[in-house]
Amino acid sequence: MSLNFIDDWEGMWAPYDEPTYSAVLEQIRDDDIVLEIGAGDLRLAKRIAQRAAKTIAIERRSELVGNPGFDLLDNCQVIIADARRIPFPKDISVAVLLMRHCASLAEYWNELKRTRCQKLITNARWRVGIETIDLTIDRVLFESVRLGWYACRCGGTGFVPGEAEQITDRILNRTWEVGGCPACQTGHD
Repeated sequence: MSLNFIDDWEGMWAPYDEPTYSAVLEQIRDDDIVLEIGAGDLRLAKRIAQRAAKTIAIERRSELVGNPGFDLLDNCQVIIADARRIPFPKDISVAVLLMRHCASLAEYWNELKRTRCQKLITNARWRVGIETIDLTIDRVLFESVRLGWYACRCGGTGFVPGEAEQITDRILNRTWEVGGCPACQTGHD
């Protein structure tokens, strides 16, 4: 995948609706240090800063951010940079990534793991709704999933089919956290 495709696709900025922002904010605690990746016009970062101990917002498009200094809380820092090209701060506990068409989830995930970030709040894998991913747990290999939903660190998701009589509510309501899914193996998600 060319970098131009990623830049164009991920660069399509559109703010989210109130239910999406509320779902994110419900996951933020007052002692969290939050990194928002792709912060856009900072509308969510400013609200996170009202809840969290510290907020760091990364946005590569300076024209979206404008001159934010005049109305930011003291605990909110803005970095104008491509989040794929800079090291993340080491003290973050939570990351927020609202980007339905994220082609770089594995890169962000690896960098968040390096910083020992504990959770990622995102819509990048399922592309609808918000999920909170526990970054501290180990993933199973995709090959070990015999039946059911899976979600991979690369962003790939899907359902491993099986016999109809094997499918139960328990199987339908569980999602396996995996590594090495078919999207990883083909380089597409």
